[in-house]
Amino acid sequence: AIEQKKLFIVDYHDILLPYVNKVRELSGTTLYGSRALFFHNKLGTLEPVAIELTRPPSSTKPQWKQAFSPGFDATNVWLWRLAKAHFLAHDSGYHQLVSH
Repeated sequence: AIEQKKLFIVDYHDILLPYVNKVRELSGTTLYGSRALFFHNKLGTLEPVAIELTRPPSSTKPQWKQAFSPGFDATNVWLWRLAKAHFLAHDSGYHQLVSH
């Protein structure tokens, strides 16, 4: 897939990290940076295959990051949906605040 140039990445991690740190300064809140990997399939559409969520370290919590991909059991299906929701919120926010 790499040699055929069918993998694409959307990276909101670095651009959102300063805001993630600001939000995390508020008591009882957290926010994640995100990256998503897409595959250009035979239908000509981009299909999400992995999403990474990252929470940088704070004074009270260590760094946390995890990659999510579509799963088959109920837990992994819901974790995938939640990861997509986080990524889509970042995508919408970037579109509204930066692209316009």
